[in-house]
Parts: sequence; structure tokens; C-alpha cells
Amino acid sequence: MVIDDDDLSRLILERHIQATPSLELIKSFNSSKEGLAWLLTNDDVDILFLDVEMPEMSGLELLRTLPKKPHTILITSHKDFAIQAFELQVSDYLLKPVDFTRFTQAVINTVKKLESSNAIAAVQPDELFVKVDNKIIKVNLQSIAFIEARGDYVVINTDTKKHIVYTTMSAIDQKLPADQFMRIHRSFIINLKRIELIEDDSVFMQDKYIPIGGSYQSKFYGRINKL
Repeated sequence: MVIDDDDLSRLILERHIQATPSLELIKSFNSSKEGLAWLLTNDDVDILFLDVEMPEMSGLELLRTLPKKPHTILITSHKDFAIQAFELQVSDYLLKPVDFTRFTQAVINTVKKLESSNAIAAVQPDELFVKVDNKIIKVNLQSIAFIEARGDYVVINTDTKKHIVYTTMSAIDQKLPADQFMRIHRSFIINLKRIELIEDDSVFMQDKYIPIGGSYQSKFYGRINKL
């Protein structure tokens, strides 16, 4: 989907999308308010190409208004919006006029993030469905001891199996109940109920010592004191 009040810029984006086999243009608006109205009643947009500077409502204001934000690539004439774009967790931003090579790279990066967020889904409070190879597997949250990051995938360690899921720690952390799971290291999320021992800034569970990262220690020990 495209929202851009600049006719030439919007036309370039539409042509880039049409030239990209993995993309399908479902809507294109030259008005931010019309685009917002459509988005509020349609949640099937995967990627939004959004102009930043528009007269009725800026792209940044539009994003802040949306309760459910699609993966967004901002379109702008200036680099000054990079910090605000980062704060809104947009996937990427492109400078006008949009070059097709740079456009393609932004799309590739965004599709990877989209696939990562779609790899896991929380269905019930005590269940998690994860994509493993070409199958969707149900994992009981009580059976998970800890989750470990390994490059571009994570390993979910349960009582009986290890599930390799191609996603990020941030994506899976958002799907887990915060009252039961906690990230204690950039590479580890643990099930607090499965802690057997805490020693030398490490937790012991499932025959393994897991380090508590320095930047996570204050929050972790504060949480433990409340248990």
C-alpha cells in the first residue's frame, strides 16, 4: 500500500512495486487522511510505503494514530526524520527520488522482518504455535525451560525437544507472557518458574548454567525479590 501526496513520487513507487514479483499493490492514496481512514478498517496490509511530509497529516502522525501498525517503509526528501523513524520502529526509510536498487533492498529487509514476526503466534495463554521447517507445531509454555538465540534463529528448549525457529529474540519475547518469561541475557529468555538455582550471576535449569547479562541484572534481581 502507498500513501504519498507527491504524484511523481507515488507513481515511481507504484511502478517499483509492480516490477517486484513478491509485492502486490492493493491501494494507493494521495491523501494521508483518506489512507488512514482505509487502514483503520482494513488490517490486511503487510507493507506500507508512507510519505513523511504531507499537508493534512504527516506520515509520522498517521503512524502514531494507528492502533495496529503494518511494517512501514517511510518515504522522505530529508534525512532529518531518521531518529523519529527509529522511535516508531519503522522497517526502513527511502530518500526521494526512490532508486529501484535501494527500494529492492528495503523490501528484502522488510520481508525478512515480516516473515520473522509471522513465524510465531500466541493462541492460548498456555500455548505457542511455532513454524518449524514446513510445519506449525504447538508448544506448551509450561514445557519451555529457556530459549536461546543462535544467529538468525532461536532454539526453544523444552522438557523433551529442541525446536529451531527462524525468528528473532525480540519477536518471540513479545509473544510470551511477561509474568512467566524474562529475558536475562541478549541470547537467553528463561521460564522463571523453571529456575532451580541462582549462583554467581547465573541461573541453573535443565542441567545448564545460563548467565545473567550485566544490563539485565538489576531488573532480574528486582523481579526475583518480588516472587
